[in-house]
Amino acid sequence: MTGRTALKKLLKLKTITSAGLLLLLLVSAAYPQSSNQLTKEEKARKRELKQEAALNLWRLKKSIDEDAFYAARVALNVWRSNAIDAGTFDQAKYDEFKQQLYEKSVMRSLECFEYFLAEQSFHDANMCLQTWKVHSQEIGFFDEDRYEALKERLKLARAKKAEEDKIKAEEEKKKAEAEAKEE
Repeated sequence: MTGRTALKKLLKLKTITSAGLLLLLLVSAAYPQSSNQLTKEEKARKRELKQEAALNLWRLKKSIDEDAFYAARVALNVWRSNAIDAGTFDQAKYDEFKQQLYEKSVMRSLECFEYFLAEQSFHDANMCLQTWKVHSQEIGFFDEDRYEALKERLKLARAKKAEEDKIKAEEEKKKAEAEAKEE
């Protein structure tokens, strides 16, 4: 019985050792696979992020050329966010696009101001002037003297329009009184 007990113990030890080695082999074989699998997934995700950032860069350039300020500003922020996620963000490029965007807005705001001033839509002209002021300040382009001159033009145009309206109202009143006398 002693031989048999020793044989059982030896067999048990051999089974436990084999199971341990098998477990160790499975763990070591499985670990590199899951590590490689994550790396492949990470690479695919990184590639997707870079493609998305490149697409949004194209959209940004197109938006700066074709769209109004706020749509282009959104495109700038979307590109920035995607480029940061993809690890391709370039602060100098961002600053350049932002500069282009604000320069375009400053020029269009002046055009807007002139248009609405000519149309005697003074509220709209003032809104364009305020947009010009804020956006030109944002890029360090603001000129206080020019702003004051534009503001004065707006004030004079309002006063002139008010005077014209007053004269016109007086003429209409006189005309109505004359027609009333004739009857």
